Amino acid sequence: MSPIKVVFSIGSLHGGGAERQIVSLVRHLDRRRVQPLLYLVYRSGTLLSEVPDDVPVAAFDERYRGSGRPGFLMHGRRVADMTAFLKECRADVSYDRTFLMTLIAAAAAQRADVPNVSSIVTDPSLGFAPVAGRHQWLKKRLLRRLYCRSACVLANSDGAARSAERFYGLPSGLVTTLHNGVDLQHIRQQAAVPVNNVWWNRPSAPGRRRFRIVTAGRLGPQKGFHLLIEAVRQLSDADPNTEFRLAVLGEGRFHDSLGAQIRDSGLSQVVLLTGFQTDAAAWYRQADLFVLPSFLEGMPNVLLEAMACGTPVLSTDCPSGPREILEDGRCGELCEVGSVPALVRGIQKFAADDDCGRRYTSFATPRVEQQFSIQTAARKLEDILVAAATMRRSGDRIRRRRLGGSGSGCEPFDSGGQ
Repeated sequence: MSPIKVVFSIGSLHGGGAERQIVSLVRHLDRRRVQPLLYLVYRSGTLLSEVPDDVPVAAFDERYRGSGRPGFLMHGRRVADMTAFLKECRADVSYDRTFLMTLIAAAAAQRADVPNVSSIVTDPSLGFAPVAGRHQWLKKRLLRRLYCRSACVLANSDGAARSAERFYGLPSGLVTTLHNGVDLQHIRQQAAVPVNNVWWNRPSAPGRRRFRIVTAGRLGPQKGFHLLIEAVRQLSDADPNTEFRLAVLGEGRFHDSLGAQIRDSGLSQVVLLTGFQTDAAAWYRQADLFVLPSFLEGMPNVLLEAMACGTPVLSTDCPSGPREILEDGRCGELCEVGSVPALVRGIQKFAADDDCGRRYTSFATPRVEQQFSIQTAARKLEDILVAAATMRRSGDRIRRRRLGGSGSGCEPFDSGGQ
């Protein structure tokens, strides 16, 4: 049987978790089963260079030569262009990641009569409103309809799956969990190379102990980096015998605000905004602690990557992925969301006891290897994509199957063992 053509779609390829996951997936799919293509709204982002050479990339901002402001007219043009692209490349399946891309890609796929697999990557009860923009009630209604007509709806954590069903009013069990995967070999190769940064590598002053903390993610208010910076300020003031250093890896619209906080707090020698780092794993490996201070997450890749590097982790107990990843606190420390004192106490626990981190990593490292490898995620996704394509090739129209009968018209997708 020839490989199926799958169009993977996302807004752009800047360095966020959803973007990194989609690049990693297309890199590891078995080309004997799946031939991936990539469709973007904007051909931009640091991860473009990591797309495999055998994956064609199309982008709306290059294909569309008209003009217009963002809004429903532009949304309609994007749906129309992707519909045309799916027909041009004779796609067997469409796979989209993030709900904003679902609004475009799932609508296009269903218009083109191509089965679509849509991904939910964060808890929508918290993550929808901050990024949905205008007309949220309409977008929520459209998403419910699109999810109900999809061949399969995936979430990257059990918590996000159940929250999505409640938030959008979907039938229980409609959303399937497919955890994110990490490329263990790539991460460990990256981690083995020393970080080339004078500030990070500088020895501590005589008589002081150095304790290096790293965090990573898109610089936005929901990531809680401002709380972590304040926690480090309080720790530095309270413990003159320890030289705390915090490296914040990532880029985003909150950069200037965080920079001002660092300057105003007198932390310019303590906290560094590094920007996006292609060698993030090396920073994780050489840190004493990785901290995730988020208000919400889906299934945070950075937490998995830090665990894969053998670095102890502290995470807020935010909806919905960290508790699942850390096995209710067995593989890392969980603390209260949105609390500077909780972050201070958590960091102090690791700084005061070297054995604390080793106890956690003894459970965390094998868990990542056994449950969260990118190979495992790719094989499971292949099964789902092939099952969706098989339904289409056999003449079982996804839309009629979804909308047939009474009630909501939604029923869980049978992924053949997923």
